[in-house]
Amino acid sequence: MTAPRPRTAVIDAAWRSAVAEAIREGDDALTVMCGRDGGPLARTVKCLIDPLVLRLRANPELGQPLLDEETAGRVAELVTRAVPTIADAARWFLELKARRRAAGITDGNIQEQYFPRAYELAVAHGRPGGDAAAVAADTLAQIHGPSSGRSVDDLDAFLDEHLAELDAALHEVWADAPRAGEIDAGAIAEALAGLLGNTTADADRRWAFIAGPSAAPTIGLALFEPGTPIADLLAACGVILDDDQSPPTLSASAPAARPAMRGRDGDAPLDRPISGRVTATLRRTRDREGLPDLADLVDDEIVRSRLPWALHGSVWQAAMLVGVVVAAQLYPLAPRPVPHAFAQALSGRLAAQAHILYHRRFLLAGDSSGDLLVADLREFWRPYVGRLWVRLHGRSVAEPFTPTTAFDAAALLDLLTGIGRSVSYDQRSRIRAAIEKAGR
Repeated sequence: MTAPRPRTAVIDAAWRSAVAEAIREGDDALTVMCGRDGGPLARTVKCLIDPLVLRLRANPELGQPLLDEETAGRVAELVTRAVPTIADAARWFLELKARRRAAGITDGNIQEQYFPRAYELAVAHGRPGGDAAAVAADTLAQIHGPSSGRSVDDLDAFLDEHLAELDAALHEVWADAPRAGEIDAGAIAEALAGLLGNTTADADRRWAFIAGPSAAPTIGLALFEPGTPIADLLAACGVILDDDQSPPTLSASAPAARPAMRGRDGDAPLDRPISGRVTATLRRTRDREGLPDLADLVDDEIVRSRLPWALHGSVWQAAMLVGVVVAAQLYPLAPRPVPHAFAQALSGRLAAQAHILYHRRFLLAGDSSGDLLVADLREFWRPYVGRLWVRLHGRSVAEPFTPTTAFDAAALLDLLTGIGRSVSYDQRSRIRAAIEKAGR
């Protein structure tokens, strides 16, 4: 029986083979979607291959971190079969990029905005033809057209006009916020052990308990009060931190302080200003006309800032709690035994990724050029918790009343796995840059 293969390796191999074949035939269109090493860009996978080629929502089995021989064959076949369409999408991407530059558009991430649309154009039109410029201009108008008073510039103008009253509303929400109840760390730890353990027979019941009123919301509210709720929960779970390690946090201050209405984003999730949180909502929403007006968006975010974990919805609050506990057990640079089997397995998969296996000996060789990156890898929880909170904030805004029956334990663990994979993708390029800078 063939051993399972990492999904990333299956996609990478199929991609490289198809790109090499295209180049032999004189077609280099796909290079715009490749990294410097010839593999697919992280956003090529995230924004195009996963949602549009593999269609993970409809085929969740294709999104598992490890694929058996049959599933790996399906993934490779789908990627290979889609390459001609992806090549046309790459050509459309260049058309969209050229029209964007001509229009002076700078808002948003160009790959996240245009990779999916470029693929849609490739499916609808094939290779760009004589009308490509007009089609691209029309597509950009749909993406960046009037947003019914809900653009980032509109938000800035709204804040300019109403800052004093909004600041007063923020102060009032924080002054009148409810206090956290008593935390039963032992009961929560027991539920986490069942959810994250080797057996998943009772996982959904454990998950429902964590999303209940006495678990995730209570700890989430305690972040805003004196105490060490996360450290206490980790201790109850049997998670042991080294003397020089800090437990995961969501704010640079303890307890978390009232955020500013405006200003630069802080490094930690709860230190982001209200304006930054609303801006994130605007930027990730393709159809802004479906959003509430700006006044309601800002008011909702002010209220949300003092909810447990600064998230709306018990499911997303619970996902944050579980994610923080998992994050505290991730050591891709030097895996170690941890209490929860899920975290142990995820940490091992992260550590086994080729870029870490190949490069970490250089990063740990004492060269100062890698110090910051080594620290980031050693405290993997920092980027992990940050990215998880951003993802959950988006779900909290769009789907606050999702029940645990609609987002069950399996969906939660898939999400937590995906966050780890996403963070690792981003760190891969930083690792390579550090090695190159050190002249290794």
